[in-house]
Formats: sequence, C-alpha cells, structure tokens
Amino acid sequence: MSYLATELDPFIAKVQQHWAVPGIAVAVVRRDGPVLVRAYGVRSVTTSIRADADTAFAIGSCSKAFTSGLAAALVDAGAIGWDDPIRKYLPSFELYDAWVSDHVTLRDLLANRTGLSRASVGEYGSDLSRAQVLFNARYIRPAAEFRDQFTYSNIGYAAAAEVMAQSVGHQFDRVLDEYLLIPLGLRPSSTSHATDNMAAPHYQIEGKVQPVPPLPFDNLLGAIGQTMSAREAATWLAFHLAEGKPSGVELVSSQQLRETHLLQAAHRDQTFNDGYGLGWHVRNRRIQHEGSIRGFRANIWCDMAGGTAIFVATNLGSGFAHFAVTNQIIQLMRGEAVTDWITHFDEVARKELNDRVASFDEERRMEPVSTSSWSQDEFVGTYRHEGFGLLHVEPKDNHLWFRIDGLSGFDGPLMRFSSLGFEYQGDRDAMALPLIALAKPPQGERARIRFQAEGHMIKALAWDDWFGSARFVRN
Repeated sequence: MSYLATELDPFIAKVQQHWAVPGIAVAVVRRDGPVLVRAYGVRSVTTSIRADADTAFAIGSCSKAFTSGLAAALVDAGAIGWDDPIRKYLPSFELYDAWVSDHVTLRDLLANRTGLSRASVGEYGSDLSRAQVLFNARYIRPAAEFRDQFTYSNIGYAAAAEVMAQSVGHQFDRVLDEYLLIPLGLRPSSTSHATDNMAAPHYQIEGKVQPVPPLPFDNLLGAIGQTMSAREAATWLAFHLAEGKPSGVELVSSQQLRETHLLQAAHRDQTFNDGYGLGWHVRNRRIQHEGSIRGFRANIWCDMAGGTAIFVATNLGSGFAHFAVTNQIIQLMRGEAVTDWITHFDEVARKELNDRVASFDEERRMEPVSTSSWSQDEFVGTYRHEGFGLLHVEPKDNHLWFRIDGLSGFDGPLMRFSSLGFEYQGDRDAMALPLIALAKPPQGERARIRFQAEGHMIKALAWDDWFGSARFVRN
C-alpha cells in the first residue's frame, strides 16, 4: 500500500490545489486484496474536519451498478428474470409507444436501450414525486429506436428499481439492503445518508468553493442515491473482481453478476466505450461508470481481466479531479510513464469553452441584436415540450427569466446575444442556489436558447443543454 501512496499523494495534493477540491476518497483493489484505501482533505470547508477512509461520499450514477447487482441477486433468488416484461410487475407502466410498453423488459431498462431521450422534466433534479416521474415516462419522446443503441436514462433505472421492489413486495431500499448491501457488509441504504461521517457537497460559486444543499433523490432511487466511503468501495470492488464470491463465499452467482458486465447495447460512435452492460459502461473486459450529483463527482473503473479496480470520489461538483486521479493510478499500477493529467483536462475544458464561445460569437456576428426587428417583449410567453412540459419565458428587470414547471432548480435568467439567440444562465446542475437576481453579460459559455419565428410571430424555441436539444412550441 505504501508504494502507491508514495507516488500518488503528491499528485493528489496538486489536484486538490488546482481544482480546489475539499475532499477525495480513493480505493485501489487487486484480486489478492486492497492496495490503497484512504481519504484526503476535509469533509466540509466550513468545519475543516478531516475526511477518512470511512467518510461517505455521494456517488451519483455509480449507483446504477448497485441496482443491476441487486437485479442479479433477485434473478438468483427466482424473484425476477432479466427478460421479464416490465408490465408483469408494473401493469400501468407506459412508454412513448404502445408496442414498446408491452415488450420492454428489465434488461432493456438496465441496459439503457429503450431509446428514451434525456429531455424530460423528471430526468434529474425535478420537484416531482417518484410516482409522477414514472407516470410521465409516457411523454418522453425517443432519441433512438427501441433496442437499437445505448441511450442513457435515469428514469429507466427508476422504473427498474420499482420492478424489483414489486417483485418481492417491499420498498426498493429495503430490498437493496436485504439482498445486497447487508450481505456485503455495507451500510444499509436507510442509514447511508444519516451517518455522522458524511462529506458535504460543494460547488464553486463566484470563484469560491462553498457547501451547497444535498440533492433530494427519493424520486430517482435506483438511478442515483447511493453513498460510499473508500473502505466500502474496497469491499464493492472486491465483490466484482471476485465475480460475486469475495473471500470464496458466493453472495451472487458468477453467472448472473457477469451478465451485468457484458455488452448489452452498442455505442454508435465507440469513442470511449464499446457500449453499455447493465449498470456499467463496457470496453473489452473493462467496466467503468462515472457519477455526478449535486456537489459530488465519482468514478469507478474495473479491469476484470487484469484484476485491478479503482474508486475515486470528490465532494466538489465541478472539475475533472475524479478522472485525473483515476488515470494517474492506472498508469502507476501499470508502471507506465505518467501523463500530465491536470494539463490534459485543462486543455479539454479550454477547447470545449473556446468552441462554444466561437459558435456564440459567429451567431452574434451574423445576427446582431442592434439590427434585429424583434423586441425582447415578443419572446415572452409559454412554450410546451412533451417531456419537459411547460416552459415560461417571463420579463424580469432588464432581461428575460426562464422557468419550467416541476423543475425549479433550473430557473434562471436569459441574456440576449443575437437577434433570436439567448444564453440560458440558470443553474444547470440544479444546485438549488439562491435565485439569480442579476443576469450577467453573455459570455458564450453557457447553454443556449434560440427562438424560432414564422412570419411575424415567434412560434417556438430550441433549448440546447446537457440532454441535447429540445424544441418547445408556443402555446
């Protein structure tokens, strides 16, 4: 353990300083045992209490592997089958197409191959109840054909979790505890967010790292919701490397756990991974998943063939620290010359920003506000999208205000930069910060709203953000 720490500790210190990360949890495991299990920094910048190997960090979408792992255990128990129709357990569940609704299976949901778009009010950070999120799945339009390719969906995982709950007649968190967490020796989900040793979520606000309120997650249990310390991560990683038999004791059969590691849905571009398994991105015999939730980022990487697994989590909701540390560990464990990962990810961020600014600037040049025939008041109104519902564009001070029913975390100002183009300057990560009182001059680094005109009327708008693009039609 000491040899890796000797190499890694100075790098983590640089990472913390560069991205202003309060705390980092790290676990590195080989099949023959743990290599490194520790935490760095503090739980919260307001208390300066040191993080340790038992400090829990929220892991966002890395929770999906727990959901698929539970499914494997329930398949072993005979409670469910991978290819059971969802309507066997949720008779009223509907998707965008009647035939798909009849035929969609548990495997389809867990493999993210339903074709569901992420353009939905319930996908992340919404005000909806769990029942409303599942009911509204019928309004989400497909981004791809059913079973054709990987399309990521939190709502699909929430539905899968509900299937598992119904299969044994208990709430999902109780089923997860009984069939997976407690047998593994991990904290029950009912206490995972109630521990005294929990890292606080942080975000950079006006250039200063500050704690932010945790994100309520009950409506998306199964997609998000788990927390994990470095010590718990070591147990979780060992479970997967041993294919369900840590210390020789079978908790989940190798056959069913391997099913979660196998490619189930293809990535069309194959730029990073070949596709998705069940709760894991898959490339050859490597499985990986990142997670991002308000104030936290995490990454899990397992080389099943090589017998090495890594967990990195931070309590900062921005930057690339979790990826930089993961990549550094991979190279150190392989004995490779290490890349300057801080510079690498700075260049990635800089290129993305420059590309966006250039795109905004070109639109400014082609359609300047100064020669526009459209007054700002003409954009005010209510617009509808099937997945998102109603979007309101309202006047506020000298700018416009963006608001979607049921998605209060995304309220924010719009600042005009071209004749029909606006920057959406709301809180895209739903940190529930105080409402922004004053909009900032357009910088070309945020999301985009572009209004669409027909004749002498504004008829629609396109919102481009983390989910892709969504077109709203004016009511």
